[in-house]
Amino acid sequence: MAGLAALQDWMQASILGASGAGARAHVLGDNRLTAEDRIHIYASSYRQRLLECLRGEFPVLAALAGETAFDLFAHGYIAAHPSRSYTLYEFGAGFAGYLDGARPPGEADAPAAIPAALARVERARSEVFRAKGIEGEPLPPSDAHADPLIAAMFGLDGRRYWRPDSVRLLALPFDFSATLADRENPPLPLARPSWLAVARTQYRVECHAIEARQYDWLASLAEDAAAASPLPHGDAGLAAWLPVAISRGLVVPVV
Repeated sequence: MAGLAALQDWMQASILGASGAGARAHVLGDNRLTAEDRIHIYASSYRQRLLECLRGEFPVLAALAGETAFDLFAHGYIAAHPSRSYTLYEFGAGFAGYLDGARPPGEADAPAAIPAALARVERARSEVFRAKGIEGEPLPPSDAHADPLIAAMFGLDGRRYWRPDSVRLLALPFDFSATLADRENPPLPLARPSWLAVARTQYRVECHAIEARQYDWLASLAEDAAAASPLPHGDAGLAAWLPVAISRGLVVPVV
């Protein structure tokens, strides 16, 4: 078994490193393909599969950047961050961070920062899709928020709220609203601060533009019903928005 383990380690290192070093000690070649050529086939196929995974997880970025630029991003990431997990879902987790670290120094809203920011949005969508959602959670009575403005202003509603795991909050230097709306030919985003909530309701993932105050409140909420907190007293703006937040799966009331 020790020999098999050593062979497996060598095979993995050769494929991840795209190197055929030592191939002739383990692989038979012939007049059509050398031992190094045979290992290279495996390495190329594996990298192509990783490239396809990145294209699938970041389709808007791939469309915005174009095939050539996106493939350069992807190949650089594959080389710098070989997959170490049994599932390819984990592979794209560091893509946004890699793009941010690889870009030229500059302001956060410089054009070169667009790929990393957009990758964060698309990764958030992947995470929300797999997260534990609120499908099946009990909802408040239909009249519970019939007049949320009055309830918030006078402290009549003591209901508490929590933020489910199927929500991701992003503070971004770009407004990707138009970019995300056209996945085939996405336009460049506007360079202005924006706040985004990515959430899932009824197994459908959507991105919602929110205001800074709404972002701050959502970020302050616990991700556990046992630690839920009430709406800030007297905040009529949040109270008016509350039914929308609930319907979009951004918050869950403790019933």
